[in-house]
Amino acid sequence: MEFLDEGLRTGPAIVFVHGIPGSVDWFAGVAERLTGAYRVIRLDVHEQGARTGDFGAESRATPIIELLDELALTGVTIVGHSFGAELALAVAARSARVARVVVVGQAPDYRAASIPSAARWVVRPWSVRLAQHWTPGLVIRLANRAVFAPRFRWSSAPGLAEAVVRDFRSAAPAGLAYAVGERAADLAADPLDARVAALDLPVLAVHGRHDHLYDSTETLSRFAAAGARTHLVEHAGHAPQVEQPDEFVTVLGEFLRD
Repeated sequence: MEFLDEGLRTGPAIVFVHGIPGSVDWFAGVAERLTGAYRVIRLDVHEQGARTGDFGAESRATPIIELLDELALTGVTIVGHSFGAELALAVAARSARVARVVVVGQAPDYRAASIPSAARWVVRPWSVRLAQHWTPGLVIRLANRAVFAPRFRWSSAPGLAEAVVRDFRSAAPAGLAYAVGERAADLAADPLDARVAALDLPVLAVHGRHDHLYDSTETLSRFAAAGARTHLVEHAGHAPQVEQPDEFVTVLGEFLRD
């Protein structure tokens, strides 16, 4: 697995896991603010599942667990954004090296999702490959603009405008198809709030008020009922760690200290 290992090698370890599509760039601003006091590890998981065709969280969590063992990390805080949140919870349930979990921009299941039901029939591996090849970068950026809050500007997150194009073009087509299709059934059978309730670890759920994918009120209410600490970022959409990195780092720091 490819990863970035930055900051204090002797500091508390924070492991960041991005979503689908995504990359280590989605945690760049946060990492920059944390490396002075923490060991910050950003995982690149976009290739996971592409070889086997299994995009379920349990299968994709195994290489992460093996990496934590290889690096001999202890007391890890694992932070997952969007689909990465599901991976973070799967790793925490199986690895004693994890001490706490942070769920970012992810609902327990698709009950609170705004994903059109027709998407599972339209978003197929072959159609994704065509879109990846032929869609202009400007159109990809415009489509991703809806992920963020209304006042978000690409200039506030240097490099992200290029990253969203690169991430879309390099994402596994079958992974994107899974995210809008079979994943709904997987989460319905085992929602993330049930996994939080079964996890004997502190969990923090962070969500943006303007998230157009998952309703923030229902999402945080369900995680709170499952025993998680929650935080609503007022001026953020689906990626509060990108849109409001200072607020995100402050909340994360308080969670770690407590």
